[in-house]
Amino acid sequence: MRNFRKVAARVLVVFLVVCIFEGAVRYCYEPWNEWTSISKQERTELKGTIDTLYCGTSLAYRAFNPVVLDEKLGTNSFNLSTAGQPLMGAYYLIRESVEENPVRRIYIGLSLPLLKSDHEDISYVSAYENLRTWKWRIRYLLALHKERILVTSLLYSTRVDTYVDPQNVKKNLTNKLTNETSGRYGRRGYRNNEGRPYAGGTAKKDNRAIDNWYASLGESQVQEEALVYLDKIADLCREKDIELTFVILPATQKYLDGIQDLDALCAYYRELAQRMDARLYDFVLYKDRKEVFTDEAFKDWKHFRALGGDAFNEIFAEVLASDHPQDYFYSSVSEFEN
Repeated sequence: MRNFRKVAARVLVVFLVVCIFEGAVRYCYEPWNEWTSISKQERTELKGTIDTLYCGTSLAYRAFNPVVLDEKLGTNSFNLSTAGQPLMGAYYLIRESVEENPVRRIYIGLSLPLLKSDHEDISYVSAYENLRTWKWRIRYLLALHKERILVTSLLYSTRVDTYVDPQNVKKNLTNKLTNETSGRYGRRGYRNNEGRPYAGGTAKKDNRAIDNWYASLGESQVQEEALVYLDKIADLCREKDIELTFVILPATQKYLDGIQDLDALCAYYRELAQRMDARLYDFVLYKDRKEVFTDEAFKDWKHFRALGGDAFNEIFAEVLASDHPQDYFYSSVSEFEN
């Protein structure tokens, strides 16, 4: 028993030292304008009031502006999107929010990278960082079964490239101590800035493999994990009587031309929505897409700049408020082009 107490005491001391070290490293090196900490603080303040959630990758956090949409639709929403967000991360972020809030609507910005990508470790870590409570953080980590992501999530120090960077630490601490915030953060999870319009120079010659869709391969192109967690989200919505909607965001014509079988992809989105009992708004088929969402609306070949985000939110709110929302869309790429 005496030996056990000695060992336990030493383990406790080591644990406390690690916690103190990790806290110090995070405070010194975690960027002062990190959107994650601002977002979590907002969700803490809004706990018990959020009725609408927006989820997805960086495409979605540059698209859905809860402040604008709430004003027009009378909702109280939050954008839970994260960079490269895997659907597994979206599921746990949704679970946490649904447990704490009277959520009635969930919008997921579906995209090819969301469905096809073998997400990088940092994307899973980003979802972990955005979870507010240890209860859901631990559940998420237990579900991951990936040791390297577990270590990176729990030990912030593993993400610090160098500890000898006094200028960066000084700037970071100065801003934190004066309570500065980032001008690029638009409140409630929306993140966008004006930037330069897309001019064709930032696009690759051809879309990446995860940005292509081949009709002959169908759903075999989609990651199994993505389908599993999309099913889980749909089941949760059925159980909690939450309205689930998939939104396909517009992109530059160059990006859409590189998808290969775009009509087949749009048909797959329709089939997927039907299977998941979800509504679908496909803005690739928005009737005025070519006139409204020109290259000026984008910062690169598929991400909105603020100008495009503003235009999208005005139109999206109008579609949601309409008694006949499908009148805004063509039924197929063939119809759109004719």
